[in-house]
Amino acid sequence: MSILVLDCGSSALKATVFADDGTVVATTDAGYPEQSAPHRRAPEDWWRAAVEAVGRLPLEGVTALSLTGMMENLIAVDAVGQPVREAALYSDPIGTEAFEAVAARLEAADATAILGNAPRPLMTAFKLLALGPKGAEWVLPGSKDFLALRLTGVAATDPSCASTTGLMDIGTRDWSEELVELLDVDRGLLPPILAAETVLGGLTAEAATALGLRAGLPVINGCGDAAATTIGSGAEQPNAVSIYLGTSGWVAGVTAVTERTPRPYYRLSHPLHGGLIEVAPIFSAGAAAQWARDTLGLTLPEAERLAGEAAAAPGGALFLPYLNGERTPFVDLELRAGFASVAASDSAATLYYSALEGVAFAIAANVRAMGAAGPVYLVGGGAQSAVWPQIMADVLGREVTVPQHPVLAASLGAYRAAAKALGLTVGAAARGKVYLPRADRAERIARQQQRFERATVMLRELARI
Repeated sequence: MSILVLDCGSSALKATVFADDGTVVATTDAGYPEQSAPHRRAPEDWWRAAVEAVGRLPLEGVTALSLTGMMENLIAVDAVGQPVREAALYSDPIGTEAFEAVAARLEAADATAILGNAPRPLMTAFKLLALGPKGAEWVLPGSKDFLALRLTGVAATDPSCASTTGLMDIGTRDWSEELVELLDVDRGLLPPILAAETVLGGLTAEAATALGLRAGLPVINGCGDAAATTIGSGAEQPNAVSIYLGTSGWVAGVTAVTERTPRPYYRLSHPLHGGLIEVAPIFSAGAAAQWARDTLGLTLPEAERLAGEAAAAPGGALFLPYLNGERTPFVDLELRAGFASVAASDSAATLYYSALEGVAFAIAANVRAMGAAGPVYLVGGGAQSAVWPQIMADVLGREVTVPQHPVLAASLGAYRAAAKALGLTVGAAARGKVYLPRADRAERIARQQQRFERATVMLRELARI
């Protein structure tokens, strides 16, 4: 007995087969073609990648399929599940003007109390206001929701993805009739919000043929990537911290608190129980490291080697990783990235090290904003670096644990949703390598942190000149 999980990410789709006890049997991924425009993606790219990736896996004994993927998108599909246009991804600022036009009305309606989050321009609702439905039958917020529709013919989302739309009442875990009416959204466009462990239906004959699986295979709803990653990272106890370093990045933690006081980060309804997952996302984590490598003309192995060499004497160069603006702990879509305090003595090694450190400083700002003081778990592609986890431990001044399969945390979270649906008993996430903060780095880190914060203020001002 095994479970197949599809993780529909921003740069690739991962497909993983888990044994019923959560052991990884096999995993692979498939990339997407180049985007036609920034912040946009043809949903068919996700489906083609799913077919490609699943075709490489051993599928004997697969008894269920579960899903996870990007949240806060606008994916408009027609009555038969075909996209009516490209998806506007989570990072698309197209809804900014629409948000500004209704901001006063949202404040008057106390939308923050309804949503459990302060309304933000990137939420799905404002993308919808900007672009319109244009022949859509359904508007889906999750990339995994599109795959679920293609797999089963059933349109649905889950509480974590719905939490990013600007339309869900976080108390009832259903669409807010008040906000739907206020924003003049067609209620019929919004899919049912179902728990992560819900069996949406069986695999259609067409999808089964494409994937090499049996028709009728149960497909589990799953949840958004931030929620799934938090669950799969091991940060399941209150006050624990899950840090994700992928193309984007985030800090997350589980809480039983359900109060709705505004915070500078997102609250997601926990997809598996009645609590919340608090998430503070940043736009550029691995993307910032990739940009630095490309700009400096380095391959990943070269960059890792040079960063390891620079670790002994990293210097004072700063990198502010705001390539696409920022969204927590502040929202600034005009802000852009930059190096600062670069000396003639700096090299590709110290500049790349400063890029990794800059992302760590941005992450640390969100850890402080959330106030979580428990264990720290680091996952995502960046957690596989030989250098980055130690930088993170030094910047946070805390012990950091990298689980056994850091790039599969979201997939493991989706597996746990399937395990709950199937009545399986799941143990704790396997513990991996532990990194301790180095006391001899504390003074330099404190100084660099202060300089990073002041440079951020200056860059925000510069962006408005």
